Parts: sequence; structure tokens; C-alpha cells
Amino acid sequence: MPKQNQSQSAVPSSRKANKTGKLELVSTPTHVSPGISNIPLQSSTQFIALSFTLLTVPLLLQALYTSYLAPIRISLAPENDLNTSIDPSSPSLLAACRAHTYTTQIVSLDPLLIYINNFTSAAEAEALIELGSANFEDSFISRSGGANQKVSGRTSQSAPLAVETPLVACIVARARTFLGTMLHTHEPFSTPQLVRYLPSQRYDLHTDFWPRHQRLSDGSGGLFNRPASFFVFLRDNCTEGYTWFPSVTVEEGKEVGFEGRVERGKEDGGGGDGDGRGVRFKPVMGNALFWVNIPDSGKGDRRVLHAGLPVGAGEKIGMNI
Repeated sequence: MPKQNQSQSAVPSSRKANKTGKLELVSTPTHVSPGISNIPLQSSTQFIALSFTLLTVPLLLQALYTSYLAPIRISLAPENDLNTSIDPSSPSLLAACRAHTYTTQIVSLDPLLIYINNFTSAAEAEALIELGSANFEDSFISRSGGANQKVSGRTSQSAPLAVETPLVACIVARARTFLGTMLHTHEPFSTPQLVRYLPSQRYDLHTDFWPRHQRLSDGSGGLFNRPASFFVFLRDNCTEGYTWFPSVTVEEGKEVGFEGRVERGKEDGGGGDGDGRGVRFKPVMGNALFWVNIPDSGKGDRRVLHAGLPVGAGEKIGMNI
């Protein structure tokens, strides 16, 4: 039998001659990725299985990272990156401000005290702090007759916020909408004010209304007071620092629905925290309190007497509207 001339070009790499000169098909593929070229494939089934494995392993690794590693990395980051500056005039921030929503929970009907969840977003809170942070000064109180006075019972710092600023105007409009008919359209708000509490700083028991209505300085002879108040928690990077209302009672067990944000006064009485009286509110960024100072009687309601209890560690920043 004459020999058969076989050149490399005439014989595909997937075939070879046996001892009889016949060509046999072998299972080694013509092209294999360099990284797996040393893996022998015994059948087409194994080749398919290997291909499936190579395709699914990256997906499995991504799923493991998403489920386990990414949450760990996120949990190690601080809740609020205080080094991140937010532009208060950002168009996207202002658009989100106008579309913002919140929810409410009634704490007490008489006197009226309402807890507001998510009154401001985290971005709004940091932007408001950015607007006023350069203007913090020692806090004072306003006496009847218009005089301002520093007192030992108020050791925080305060900073006014310009109502003309678009973000502040948006937040004030939100508060005005919440008030409904409590405020006439021509009645202005008092200037919103940031308040900052550092360790051991506090504001002892006080009311937000004047005992006597104040006379307008425009010569009209009209009177004004503060019919209601908002207090918004903008930064909660602290321990303690509760806002306490000693004369507002919450039925035992009702505070459970607030998931730790609202507590009855503690029995130990430490730090003037209520010796079992009243209700106190934990600083939670973005959440707010609303209460009525002057009901239909036209007289200030002493039951909304309240205090900013001392901060333990860290920093608390709020906003009065």
C-alpha cells in the first residue's frame, strides 16, 4: 500500500493518522484559551460543563460581594460624612426640596405635639448647616420688650438663616404649608435659626412664646407672638441631647410605636431628664417636632415647657422655625 503524503496544511489539527495510516478524530479542540490549555477535555460534555463554569463563576463572585462584602464596607463608613460639602444652591437639591414628602405621628392632642418623620432630607440638613456654620455665636434669649440676654441656662451656639436663600425659603414654605390656616398669608415667620450643642451644653426648661404679646415695630400698633414651633434635628452625631417636655404625657406603651425615637421620662432623674415625668425625643437627623404654643384661648400654654438636655459626646445641631 503506497504511503500517503500528509502535510500540516492537508490535515486539520483536530485529526491525526493512526498506525494504519487512517485519520482519526481526537477530542482536543483546535483553539483553547491560554489559561486553560493544560486541561484535557475527554468529551464534548466536559467541554460544555467547563464553559458553563467559566461563565457562572464571575456571576457567583459578584453575588457574594454584593451580599456580604459590600454591606460590611458600607457599615464601616460613618452615617454622615461631615467632610462632604453640599451646595445649598444646587438646582437638583432645590428641585428635590420642592417635591419632598414626610409623614407625621401625633404624640399628644392636648397640648398638640406632633412628631414629623423626614421633615428634611439628609442633603437638605447638611446644606442648611453649610449655610449657617460660619455664623455661630453664643445663644441668647429674647425678653419681653425685645431685649436679648445671655443666660447661664442656655449654653449652645446659634446662627440665623437668611429667609431669602432659596433652600431656606423652600423649607419655610414647607413649614407654612404644614401650618395651614394657623398663619395668615401676610404673616411672616420669625428668622429660622440653627442651634448647635457640644458636649455638656444644654438649654434649660423654657417656653417659645412671650408671656405678653409683643408690639410690632412698624408703627401699626399690632401685636405678635409665636403661636407654634418647629424644632428640626439636622445633625445627630451625639449621645444624649434629648428634647424633653415634662408636662406632656404619653400613655405607657404608646412610645413603642416610635421605635426608640420617643421615650417616657426616665425614673433616675439623671441630668434633669424628667424623673419619670413627661416625654423626651432622641435626636434623629431630618426628623422634627411641632407643637402649639398659643391655643385658641390666646394665652401661652405652659404645658409645652421644654428643655434641650445636655449632650453627652459629639455634636447635635437643630433648627428652630
